[in-house]
Amino acid sequence: MGTEGREYQKAIEHLCGLVKTGELNLGSKLPAERELAQTLSIGRNSTREALRILENMGVVECRQGSGNYIAGNMSKTISGVIEMMLLLRQVTKEEVIAFRRDMEKAVCNLIIGRGNIEAWYDRIEAVLGTDMESWSLEEQMESDWKFHYMLISAAENQLWICISEAISKIYQEWIVDVLNDADSDMRCRIYKSHEAILLALRKGSREAVEKAIDNHYNLLVQS
Repeated sequence: MGTEGREYQKAIEHLCGLVKTGELNLGSKLPAERELAQTLSIGRNSTREALRILENMGVVECRQGSGNYIAGNMSKTISGVIEMMLLLRQVTKEEVIAFRRDMEKAVCNLIIGRGNIEAWYDRIEAVLGTDMESWSLEEQMESDWKFHYMLISAAENQLWICISEAISKIYQEWIVDVLNDADSDMRCRIYKSHEAILLALRKGSREAVEKAIDNHYNLLVQS
């Protein structure tokens, strides 16, 4: 590995060290490229490469005209890895769907264990809305995404939220096709399956929740 390769690693390690010591936190502005280069006695190109890598990982966010900041978009990295695994046929679409189904069961069981569904119930119910039959396809897709995201959020576990965001970015592309091809009756059944999951959560029945989730994903698979 050349000197430049070692230099950009030095920059990454330095910035990670600043996060570890608490000198940089989520939302903190990073030192300017020139300042980093001077501090570490490395080239500007190496500094720029380190920032580019960290940005691709979701660790750093570049704001045009403002600078670079510590970000928390790690789901971007996970999503990218899964997309590449799909392209390389290391995983299949069916495996991703099965993972999301099981993930949602685990999350809902966590919500029941926490006993905090009432704190989230009205917000999740509001996402479902009313008069679904009058919605456009875009409105239905938005409702579907928000519903599942709110479920994950109700678990109040940042790791689950991060993984869910990563999976959702990939999964949502398939939902578009499902809803686009589904007739009004099937769209209504999918909508009702959301309601069934929420009601089962409110009852606190793990068996009912898992049954409702299975019914929801079975509808999507058969569509």
